[in-house]
Amino acid sequence: MAEADYWIWGHDAVKPRILHSMIRVANLEKSLEFYCEKLGMNVLNRVDVAAGKFSIVFVSFGDDYYSGAIELTYNWEHPANDSGYTHGSGYGHVAIGVPDIHAMCDRLRALGVKIEVEPKVLLPGAPALAFVKDPDGYSIELIQTAKRS
Repeated sequence: MAEADYWIWGHDAVKPRILHSMIRVANLEKSLEFYCEKLGMNVLNRVDVAAGKFSIVFVSFGDDYYSGAIELTYNWEHPANDSGYTHGSGYGHVAIGVPDIHAMCDRLRALGVKIEVEPKVLLPGAPALAFVKDPDGYSIELIQTAKRS
């Protein structure tokens, strides 16, 4: 990698912002299928580090690193690749805003994703939300971003 590649998050940044959230995955191809083909994210970058025996793939809904990303980390020879990772009691979810939550849930359902919590509104006037799980069992919250009357 060239030195400039290490500054893709913004070499001229003047204020803090969230860059990405990292999750460990047991099967990188299944995870990429879920995040890219099913949810509609794009691969921003993939780095395979042979010396460390791991791969990292940044996925995002945008085409650059300024829109936030999820880092999928795959450890090539980790025992959890067979047994599954534990999520502990502290992990909650990754929230993804979608313009039409019902259309997204219909799309995911058609692609074989189980909707864990169907779209619902928790408070009057609040956006609808729903929950799905990725192939590793991580909770993904979908939140309606376009206001519907």
